[in-house]
Amino acid sequence: MKLESYFYNCSPQYIQTIDPSLFDDIHRIMQQLPKRETQSQINTDLFWLLTSVEWNYDTVLSGTGSNSPKDLNLGQYIDTIKERNERHYCLTSTTLNTRWHSDFAKQFGSNLVQLEAQFGKVEAMFKDFCGFRIAYAERRLALGIEIVLSNPMVYFAHRRNAIGGMANFKIAKDTLNSIGLDCPIWLVGITEV
Repeated sequence: MKLESYFYNCSPQYIQTIDPSLFDDIHRIMQQLPKRETQSQINTDLFWLLTSVEWNYDTVLSGTGSNSPKDLNLGQYIDTIKERNERHYCLTSTTLNTRWHSDFAKQFGSNLVQLEAQFGKVEAMFKDFCGFRIAYAERRLALGIEIVLSNPMVYFAHRRNAIGGMANFKIAKDTLNSIGLDCPIWLVGITEV
């Protein structure tokens, strides 16, 4: 996959202060994503790729097998991933009784990074941004990462009728510039090469 980035209240240099390898690791993971037919397949691949480098997750998606897909070349097993998962890092708020979680999270020393993969409707993207804002207001979050498709109509040209209203890079970038959040968010758009 090919990536584009937009840095909202942050920069590549800021990301490197969280962890020197974070920026490159996310790029590498996104570039490993194979072209898939559906959003759920992309989500499943992201689950395997992120957990293979010890990102914590909220839930295992329905239909996720007991081991990683062979074409990802990871050799990961769900039981091992479940044993080491620390879901509490995905918790959006520790003060509100919301039981609301980000998709993925990883602690880098004292810096918490949460990641949302949004291949659904634009409305769900707003929830992701709100979650980042809440965690940041509680002084827990160092960075929120939002992953969207750059152009879903091109990526899913074979099923355009099924993807109307899907979040995309331009809408996410324009939204961030309109709503005035004060938290650092790295927006990552992915598209096939």
